[in-house]
Amino acid sequence: MKIILPGQTIGIIGGGQLGRMLAMSAKEMGYKIAILDPSKDACARHFADTFIHADFDNRNGLERLCHISDVVTFEFENIDSDLLAELEKDYHIVQSASLLKTAQHRLLEKEFARSLGIETVDYQYVDEDTTGVQVDGTYLMKTVRFGYDGKGQSRITEASQVQPYTLLERLVPLDKEISVVAYKDRTGIGIVAVVENEHRNNILYRSIVPTTASPEQEAQAIDYTRRILEAADYYGVLTVEFFISQGRVIFNEMAPRVHNSGHITMQSANKSQFRAHIEAICGLEVGPIHNQATTLYNILGQDLSYFLKLIQERPVHLHLYEKEPRQDRKIGHINFPGHIRLEEPFIG
Repeated sequence: MKIILPGQTIGIIGGGQLGRMLAMSAKEMGYKIAILDPSKDACARHFADTFIHADFDNRNGLERLCHISDVVTFEFENIDSDLLAELEKDYHIVQSASLLKTAQHRLLEKEFARSLGIETVDYQYVDEDTTGVQVDGTYLMKTVRFGYDGKGQSRITEASQVQPYTLLERLVPLDKEISVVAYKDRTGIGIVAVVENEHRNNILYRSIVPTTASPEQEAQAIDYTRRILEAADYYGVLTVEFFISQGRVIFNEMAPRVHNSGHITMQSANKSQFRAHIEAICGLEVGPIHNQATTLYNILGQDLSYFLKLIQERPVHLHLYEKEPRQDRKIGHINFPGHIRLEEPFIG
């Protein structure tokens, strides 16, 4: 690992809220920031020393970002992994284009997990020919690429509903969902936090630390996450989502980057996922991370006024991303000390 010290430049592909919070942590440490994003209004732009307005598959733009940066990171998966693999040969990119490519494709991702002895849901891949596909229960049908927040997926019960180039995942009874936010630095693998997540309409709604999973279930999820990081030529923060079903810990998906469920660590942990990621990709030692009881709520566009009123009534940590409020758009999050549950419904 090359050591990148404060004063040098970190390049970030993506200028959304994750890129924004990475940039904020890096600037606090004294790094310079270069950001590439196709939107001139990218919310991370305010923290960039250099902003490159270009699409994520724009080779010239990406090469310019790499050329002016001492290390390059990315904030989300929907970038060209083949182009990133080419850039890896000449520039310092440590998150691994190979693992990114696996995470971008649901079939490759499931096969990768199973190759490491990690339990997944039962699934079947459907190519262009949908004839003869057997549907003997309830399945989630997911596009194999470019799905997030429930996009590109639907529940099916009949073979006539099957579409080509999809992955059919058998629906399992769900006890709870947890995420393991972990990191690999130059000294080894560590855990940032184990987080319990609650989704509404396929969007992360509420998270808590610590989880209500058993110690054995958490240990199994951590072991599975370690297997992934041990198998990958990867440095930085990586998050793995798991279902707990009838007591079993089942792999759902991985994100080779900082993650929405890790936003809770901005208050729960002695070191946030963003600080841990910056240190890991810069060749520094992250060190042990400890957490205390915390609750996170995502703030969607329609709920902004509710949360702005709430902060006047109780001690909280409000994080807004300077994004235009829209229905179901994540525009911020709020962290509360301890485990709390807000009154519902939100009135925005």
